[in-house]
Amino acid sequence: MKEVFLRSRWLKDLEGSDLNQGIAITHFPAVVGRSSECEYQICHPLISRRHCAFDLRDGEICVQDLGSLNGTYLNGERIKGPRPIHDGDRLDLTFLPYAVCLPISPEGSVVQPSSVPEAPAEELRPHEVLVVDDNVDSAQTLAVLLEKWGHHVHVAHDGPEALQAARAHQPDTVFLDIRLARENGCHVAQQLRTTAGLDKAVFVGITGYDPDDTLECLEEGGFQQLLTKPVAAEVLQELLSHPV
Repeated sequence: MKEVFLRSRWLKDLEGSDLNQGIAITHFPAVVGRSSECEYQICHPLISRRHCAFDLRDGEICVQDLGSLNGTYLNGERIKGPRPIHDGDRLDLTFLPYAVCLPISPEGSVVQPSSVPEAPAEELRPHEVLVVDDNVDSAQTLAVLLEKWGHHVHVAHDGPEALQAARAHQPDTVFLDIRLARENGCHVAQQLRTTAGLDKAVFVGITGYDPDDTLECLEEGGFQQLLTKPVAAEVLQELLSHPV
């Protein structure tokens, strides 16, 4: 599944608001703007109610301005019609700067297909596992594999669902996508630890992007380990056999 993360390049010390948070776009088409009806909302008076849109065209992610008052700029050029975006591009929504980050693995698979055995090499102690990923297919793929290995798996696709599942099942292991749509995965991890009582659970972050971009977030969220998609099944087995 295609996705893109817009990493904020805004000066963090200048504004104490959500302007400093990146935007993880995981579903298309998606509209970014000031209106609460947009899939991704940026609350700033210089952002138009419907500012720009992201869509898939010929296998590429494209951005298009929606007639915004202050403009959408790609690599310094004001755009109107759809333009493909690439890793490392600079995207400015009026004066708000973002760096375009695309996943390392273009296919977006969560587990390496060629590395998935039918059963673990050795018997594993069953774990109570929570999988949090807004990509429904990725979450289901990981859940099915873990269930085949005898673990009890619960799936959530956003923060509120994750909190509800954590309170109900008290998992000892959490696999959590770092770049959740509309939410910071590290903030969700903090909530799970403090609000849902998972202070002793093992938290494993999962990302499809450059892991160096998530190090600060991982520390804030209290993750014990970070896995990069696609993950080898052997790595998952080792982690569950010998929790960090």
